[in-house]
Amino acid sequence: MKSELKCTIVQDLLPNYIDELTSEDTNEAIESHLKTCGDCKEAYEQMAADMGNMEKVPAVELKFLKKIKRTRLMAAALCIMATVGLCYALYASEFKFTSDKSNLSAAITEYTAPFRQSVDAYVLETKEIDGLLIATFKDQSRTNVNGLAFLKKGINGRYRMVHANIKTSDYFSVVHIFREKINSEPYYIISGYNLSNEIKQYGLDYYAYKNPGYNSADRVRQVVRFDVKNSQFLDIYSVKELDSKVKRESDEMLYDYNLFEASMYNSQGIEITDDFLMEESKKDKMSAGIGTAEREMLYVFMAIVAWIGYIITKYILTE
Repeated sequence: MKSELKCTIVQDLLPNYIDELTSEDTNEAIESHLKTCGDCKEAYEQMAADMGNMEKVPAVELKFLKKIKRTRLMAAALCIMATVGLCYALYASEFKFTSDKSNLSAAITEYTAPFRQSVDAYVLETKEIDGLLIATFKDQSRTNVNGLAFLKKGINGRYRMVHANIKTSDYFSVVHIFREKINSEPYYIISGYNLSNEIKQYGLDYYAYKNPGYNSADRVRQVVRFDVKNSQFLDIYSVKELDSKVKRESDEMLYDYNLFEASMYNSQGIEITDDFLMEESKKDKMSAGIGTAEREMLYVFMAIVAWIGYIITKYILTE
């Protein structure tokens, strides 16, 4: 090995040799080479002299450099924390409502306030399906005005309003039908409130036809009934399943089923819907659907803040 070492290899190894980082075998090979090679010996002596004359960085200077590095790291950490905090604040400004009924009532009232069909909402019942909170509500000053609100759940466990549907009823005991999509699937959402003790069942009334088409002479009424357990309720049915149910319960072959209204029945199964009809003078007439588009700009602003935070952090850490 000693005879095979080339000058270029020896000179590459000299810095480590001078710093005593090479093995004993390597040291012997280098020393043997230096005895026979004047050029390498001269390079060794010059390198050893140069490295010997290098001044060590004063301890005070090292301490100062370490302090600067710590300061940079702390500044970068604070920048990251500020960026995350600002992004969260933007997010929380949208997803700010809890599932508490009083909080939801205030949310719906605030949401409808800019519109002509606004309400002083009082939340009746709530149900959550796949991160979507469904809340039924009534207007506190108009007894037959009621509606349905949808709120989307955020990663912070709070909600934002996405949709509200407001209707009026001709009855002071109210059973209202809303057809809505939940995660692209159609559902019937039934809201009942202020129900009389006489009402023991409610019915979902379909029109169907004895022959294909919509000839009024062929039209018949088909009713699917459900027990009423409380004076107010929120029931949700899959459109597909409920439509299949009414077809199965039909005594004859019918076509073009269409759910159109609700009805009410007493303990003997007698329909008493008209017993709760309001006087014409007391009826409020309003109907409105209020929707909010997906807040893409919220995520754009969050992305801009995150990008600025990244640039600043990178600048701080750059030597």
